Amino acid sequence: MLSLDPGTSMTKMVYRVLSEISYKSELLCMEPELIKISKDSLDLYESGQMNRPNPENEAWIEYNEEYYAVGFLAQKYFEARINFLELKYENAIPKTLAAVGAIAIRDSLKANFDLSLGLLLPYGEWEDRERLERGLTKALSSFSFRGKQFCINLINFQCLPEGGGLILTRSKKLGTDFNKMNIAVVMLGFRDISAVIFERGISTGKTEGLGLAWMLERIKSRTSGQNLHELLKAVHLSGPTLKPRYCKPLARSKKSDFQVEEIAQIIEVADLSRKEYWEKVSTWLKINIPAHIEQVIIGGGTSEYLGSELKNLFTHTDISWAAELSEDVRLAFNLPIKKDALCLRFTDVYGLFRYQHATSSISTHRAS
Repeated sequence: MLSLDPGTSMTKMVYRVLSEISYKSELLCMEPELIKISKDSLDLYESGQMNRPNPENEAWIEYNEEYYAVGFLAQKYFEARINFLELKYENAIPKTLAAVGAIAIRDSLKANFDLSLGLLLPYGEWEDRERLERGLTKALSSFSFRGKQFCINLINFQCLPEGGGLILTRSKKLGTDFNKMNIAVVMLGFRDISAVIFERGISTGKTEGLGLAWMLERIKSRTSGQNLHELLKAVHLSGPTLKPRYCKPLARSKKSDFQVEEIAQIIEVADLSRKEYWEKVSTWLKINIPAHIEQVIIGGGTSEYLGSELKNLFTHTDISWAAELSEDVRLAFNLPIKKDALCLRFTDVYGLFRYQHATSSISTHRAS
């Protein structure tokens, strides 16, 4: 049983193997990069390897006579880069195959087993879920992971828009009151932000390309030689205000006095870009979140970064931060407090997994 969020900053997974042995739920993540490669390029890579890394760090798949490197292997060896224009639902197929293959190797599963799959997509791509299910069913039935052939039977597929795991969790807590209320779920991710509005149970939604990457691209265009990965790391470590000590790796100059000037410039540009970013985000939220909303559920990795601004924006309504699931994630997977950001990023897919586990027919079967 696998719940998967094929995000553009991280592929997040919660899974459980169901068999005679009582396996506990596991948390797994992979880098988000994906790249189509030739058989010759793959053979060259394989010929130069001296050992076999963990499967999630060396994931390559073949299906439909096409080869893909996924995650860390795609990022590190094949130098793949995130393309924000690509559709998540199309990339979800090779990412899912890589995830299933990596889990099968990690847990010594057979080449044939049943799979119950839950998947999160941006609201703007959720309409493609039936096409995605057909593609996944066909691909899973015949693919190879690191040269090992698999034939997986997709017996259950649940696809929800991003934020679905949070809304399912919240609706369970509210019970019958949920369908009497006006509720918004706001997801702030790396690529997109989205809002799904529930008015007495009837849902509508929108997605916009205003994730944290918008701000990072702004900083990158105004500074010299920066890349998204290093900028994201500095922002993640610093919090809302970029700190000089975390900017030091960003400085390209070798002379100390130039480095000081360069770091000061990066911080100044980042501060301006953050203000511009919030202006864009807040304007979009004001337009798309109705004034009569009684409760807003806020999730996604960027929500913590904009926490104080979001709190001030929604003073007129109750806020549920990630449906109060962060602590549940920490306890379920025994994560230390320093992993707060990771707990937050896994709340949505964990909420989906709990729902999936409660409703899926596979939970009454043994995996073969």
